[in-house]
Amino acid sequence: MLTHVAIGSVHRVRLGAMLGGVAVLLAGCGGGGDGPDASTADFPVASAVSAYVQASHQFDLAGSLDGVAFSASYSYTPGAAAAFEGKPASTAIETVSIRAAAGTPEQTTVRSFFLASPYRVYGSIDLADGAYSVFDQVADLPATARVGQSGTLGSETDYADSSKAVVTGTATTTWSLEADTATTALFCANVTIPGPPSMTGSQCYRVTTTGQVTGMVIKVQVLGKTLVLQ
Repeated sequence: MLTHVAIGSVHRVRLGAMLGGVAVLLAGCGGGGDGPDASTADFPVASAVSAYVQASHQFDLAGSLDGVAFSASYSYTPGAAAAFEGKPASTAIETVSIRAAAGTPEQTTVRSFFLASPYRVYGSIDLADGAYSVFDQVADLPATARVGQSGTLGSETDYADSSKAVVTGTATTTWSLEADTATTALFCANVTIPGPPSMTGSQCYRVTTTGQVTGMVIKVQVLGKTLVLQ
């Protein structure tokens, strides 16, 4: 199972890590949409991400699809410095748990490795099964961006373990700044996982014009359906 992404994670949570579980939950259940206001302001993307990954966060989310209620929780806790693939790195423990109705939660906990400033993703390790992911970031986040702008972040290769002998999956990640309100925008890390079935997920952070993160939105598109958790 892929273990990926965040804000641009604002960081990079590992949105990919939860997509497989969400696909299972959605298989038995449509779509959704909204018409948010579009701010015309400049948003300090790079500094917002750097500040975000250096502090603890907890978000509880909810949504529904085809009459089925979904709930999710996300926690982020900075950890001790370490090395990843020979590079000194900051670390964080990230846990994502999602539940459909009163069913059993699908949970993923990973240790992520990254450079805080300028923000660069290195990879992650799944704390349950040792799955090992390496991220090849090909572009830095922009200093500022406006709603409607987007760009490439990089690609991820997932392995069964740190020996990297067995590839278990791949994913590509882009960023986008999406409309939210007249004074906030959603900064999204968008992960695409080739199929079958192909899956796309967005981990979005509600960012103010001063670079503060005030909320999270997770969107998952799979099997022709879209689940929005906020």
